Amino acid sequence: MLFPTLRRRIEHLERWESGTIKVLGMVEVLLAVMLIVVALYAALVGDDASVFARPAPFVLALGLFQYLFFSNRKPMAPSLGILLIVETWLIAFFILAIPFYLSGFSFANSLFESVSAFTTTGATILTDVDAIDGSLLIWRAVMQWAGGITVVIIFTVLLPMLGMGGAGFGSNEFSGVDSSGYAVKISNAAFNFMRIYILMTTAEILILMILGVTPFESVCIAFSNIPTGGLLPANDSMASYSFAVQFVTLVFMFLGATNYYLLFRTFFTKDHKALGKSSEFKWMVKWFVACSLIITAVIVVSDETAYSIDNLGAVGDSLWHATYCIVSAGTSSGFAITDYTTWPALGLMILLVVEFVGGMSGSTAGGIKIHRMMALRSYIVAGMDKIMHPSMVTSMRIDNKTLESNEVSSAVSTIFLFMVGIVVALCALMFLEPQLDVQTDFGVVFAAIANVGVGSGQIGPFDNYDSLKDATKYLMCLLMWLGRMELVLAIMIFTRGFWEDVRLNAGFRVRAMELRHMYKVNKKYR
Repeated sequence: MLFPTLRRRIEHLERWESGTIKVLGMVEVLLAVMLIVVALYAALVGDDASVFARPAPFVLALGLFQYLFFSNRKPMAPSLGILLIVETWLIAFFILAIPFYLSGFSFANSLFESVSAFTTTGATILTDVDAIDGSLLIWRAVMQWAGGITVVIIFTVLLPMLGMGGAGFGSNEFSGVDSSGYAVKISNAAFNFMRIYILMTTAEILILMILGVTPFESVCIAFSNIPTGGLLPANDSMASYSFAVQFVTLVFMFLGATNYYLLFRTFFTKDHKALGKSSEFKWMVKWFVACSLIITAVIVVSDETAYSIDNLGAVGDSLWHATYCIVSAGTSSGFAITDYTTWPALGLMILLVVEFVGGMSGSTAGGIKIHRMMALRSYIVAGMDKIMHPSMVTSMRIDNKTLESNEVSSAVSTIFLFMVGIVVALCALMFLEPQLDVQTDFGVVFAAIANVGVGSGQIGPFDNYDSLKDATKYLMCLLMWLGRMELVLAIMIFTRGFWEDVRLNAGFRVRAMELRHMYKVNKKYR
């Protein structure tokens, strides 16, 4: 009885109609709660809690006003839904940057750190993580954890609540056939996702604490590991931790890049073979294993290294380092246990390709996603069959399911736009930072747009981006957002047709026509 009564009281307060403003109010309330929780932690450990407490009341009051006094009774058009997603990200970026700014960071550095954390990219401008207050490190961890689930909340809760089906939006998180039915079942999908998300986070924290990691570091690592983030409480990432701890993070990196719908079916239903039946999962395993073996072979036989076939211990170390780096890059986690910038050029090139491909659809991993690469492969094979046999009826299939033409078109266009974005970003970076070499340029661009966080060349896995110009940091913020958002949706915002549709669906044109009609009627009867 409590919730229906509360809902009726909220509806009684509603004065204006705007689903967008109401949802943004909900987002602001959640961000204010994050600020309050970390402020309490900072006060408890003796850090400066004011950097979190000062903005919290304003954000909370604004969010409550928007949520209580605006209604969402009307369905939202797709164009307004896309605009809502953009507004949600932008508001979150700027609000989450406030504690860094109040702590003495420049505006560019504050925004960079918040965008990197909330998009789960894992790039940082901190030159000495050990010198930063623990509350700020917890804040980074909380931002990553919240960022990993934000897309799910948007696509499976907020938009359907406004009358928009989750299946109508092909996000990076839900582009695969295995997650399509899962995303459509709105009433259960978001909660099932959160159950898996929270369960894995809790499990990793407990396991790390059992292995001797402090509670503070366990929380920071798990809050970064599960959303495949990369911002950790140590300057050397995971290099100083034991093999057991590194192995645990490797396992959870892999799980974080696995389709959450398949994980739910595996752990919460009787379909324990769900992962084994997924061709995308099989391809991800094969892809990671093959790349790890190739890089190991490159390191071992290269004259540029101190490794030797006769030294089996060194070969084992090479295999472990290669496997960890491949999984970290492919899942966009950005964790590191070795300085891979010393590897031969071929090994670094393979690492960049792995970052480009990414993990599974329906996960928090970045990159193109393996499902899209499989769709592209099916498209190419079908095209070659059609060339050899013009009268042949071809179909594109994955997991014995026929791919729709719009799904294939979406995959091909996303891959194309991703490649175009990389080229444009490289040109811009070369103009802004002419002192960087080509290897570093590629590393910076891939680190941002693939949401991996760690670069190569002059900015390696244990380095930071503080030395870059502010303009370059703003460029990286844009790339990180594009990589996490969805290139097709993001580019759509810069088209005239999109804003025409926004204006039409927002009611501006209808209202103008009503006013014009009223003016003509009044003029006629004067």
